Order: sequence, then C-alpha cells, then structure tokens
Amino acid sequence: MTKVLYIAGWGRSGTTIVDNILNAYKGIFSVGELVYLWTRGLQLGRRCGCGVALPECELWRAILRTAYGERPLPPPDVLALQRQAIRLRATPGLLRGRTSPAAEAFRRLLEPLYPAIAEVTGADLIVDSSKSPAAAAMLDRLDGVESYLVHMVRDPRAVAHSWGRPTVQLNGPQPRLMRQQSPLRSTARWLAWNYLSERVGARNPGRFRRLRYEDFVVRPRETVEDLLAFTGTGAVDAPFLGEHTVVLPVNHTVSGNPGRFRSGELDIRLDDRWRRDGARKHRVIATAVALPMLHRYGYPVIDRHHRVDHAPPDRSARKLRETRGHDTPTRMNLSS
Repeated sequence: MTKVLYIAGWGRSGTTIVDNILNAYKGIFSVGELVYLWTRGLQLGRRCGCGVALPECELWRAILRTAYGERPLPPPDVLALQRQAIRLRATPGLLRGRTSPAAEAFRRLLEPLYPAIAEVTGADLIVDSSKSPAAAAMLDRLDGVESYLVHMVRDPRAVAHSWGRPTVQLNGPQPRLMRQQSPLRSTARWLAWNYLSERVGARNPGRFRRLRYEDFVVRPRETVEDLLAFTGTGAVDAPFLGEHTVVLPVNHTVSGNPGRFRSGELDIRLDDRWRRDGARKHRVIATAVALPMLHRYGYPVIDRHHRVDHAPPDRSARKLRETRGHDTPTRMNLSS
C-alpha cells in the first residue's frame, strides 16, 4: 500500500513551504503539484525542483518508465482526459462515486504513478501539494493508495494580497511574471476550493486534518511532525536547527510556487505584508466575499492588527549553528 499525504486548499496559503519541509525528512518524497505533471512538466518542459527541465530529469524519467514502460501516453491525450476528469465541478460527482468514462480512464492512468514514485525513490510517504479538491477526491479512489488529506487555509485578505502583487515565476527558461488575480476573483475561488476541500475531507474524517497557515508559522516544527504522526510516519533526520529555522535540500517537485526552488537554511516567519502594504478597498472586497466562512476558520471580520510581532529569536538554532559552523540564515517571509 502506497501512503500519500495530499495538501488541498486554495493557492498562496502556505502549501509550498509545508511541502518543502516535509520533503526534507528522511523517507519522505514530495512531488509538488503533481496535477501539473502532464501540462507544465511534460508538455511545456518547465523545470523540476532540481533545476533541470522535467522531461530531462533522470529521477522523473525513471518514475515514468516504472509506471508506464518505455512508451507512455502522449501528454495531449492525458490532458484531454484530465480536463474532463478532475475539473473543480467534478468534485461532488467523484465523491458520490459517479464517474464519467473519461474519469474512469484517468483513474486507471493515475493508479500506477504513485506506487512507481514510491518504488523509485524508496519513500515511505509521498507528499502531493496539488491542492485541487477534485484530484484529492480522485486519489481516494485509487487502488493500492492509502491517502491522507490536509486542508490548508489562510486569511483570505492575505491570499488576495499575494495573488495581486507581481511574483516572478522561475519554472521556464526565462523568468516571467505569474498571472495575477483580483481580490474578487481570488476570494471567490478561496470560498469554492475551501468548501470543496472540506467536502472531500468529510468523506473520510479519520484521515483529514485542517491546518491554518497562521498557526503553522508559530510552531512550524511541531506542526510538521504532527502531520507525520497523523500519517503514521516517523520524523527521522529532522531538518530543523530549532523551532523556526530549517535546512531545505534540493527537491524534485513537478510544479508549485517559486519558493520550491529555495534550498539551504531558512528562517520561517509570518508573512503579514498584506496588513502593511495592501489597499484598504482590496481588504474590504476580500472580507465581504469571504464573510460566509471567515469565522469558520477563525478569522475576524475586522482585523485590528497594524503589525504582527514575530516569534522571538530562536536561540537554540543560533547556538547550534555556532557549534556546527553554519552561516547566518536567510530570513524570508514564507507563503506558498
């Protein structure tokens, strides 16, 4: 049985950094946003987390050979199935067991992929941060896969601010700006994706957890190791130098936020730029649209924080760095 931890929710909610940290533990392998394997990875040739164009990455070539042999289906054929099978609107039908012929064909295509990843990498746990509720519902239908779902949420005003600011995408041969979204569009999707992620989790409550970005950044090590315990996986060779300082290795993620290309020593701190830099009218729009679910996730209608005091310096990490001779860490505000 192949064990998979799936991270669901709307984008810019902190999924990439959680994904990268999990990948740094022994026996854990993160695929990033596997839902984009055939589009961004194989068809467009965008970069693997290791920096190589994904079709040229030796690890992914070995995985695909193990899953599909020497002649896998052409990416355009797979995409045609995928677009019909795991559109957002397909989520309720997948939960009810009503699958179209295209969805059934895509399920059979997907079924050997996760075991192949486990076989080639030797991982005890695979982390998939695709976020899509429909893909999460499909995962639960795969034979030979034991799936766990983490639903990650973040204050919708912070999410809207993140989607609205220019972000450089590092996937391709040349850096380019990622597509931006208005507060209205971002928050409407925040509602839909979070609602449907909850629906998927309700199908198997014993394997479902919710995680707020704001709680994760307060206790990142404890939070990540709780997730590993939740899946029955040991926290071996922890990458943390202290509660808030982590050392990230190079990864082999298929797709995700540009933060997936970070490696080395990082300090984890709350990203609260939306409180300082965000336009008031954008916060009002995001608040109004998200109102039906704000309190459900513990977010106030009126945010009274003008600034957020970060966690105190991690003296244990500093002492350990001095003992090991590490350089001063890079300080970054981290979100997905």
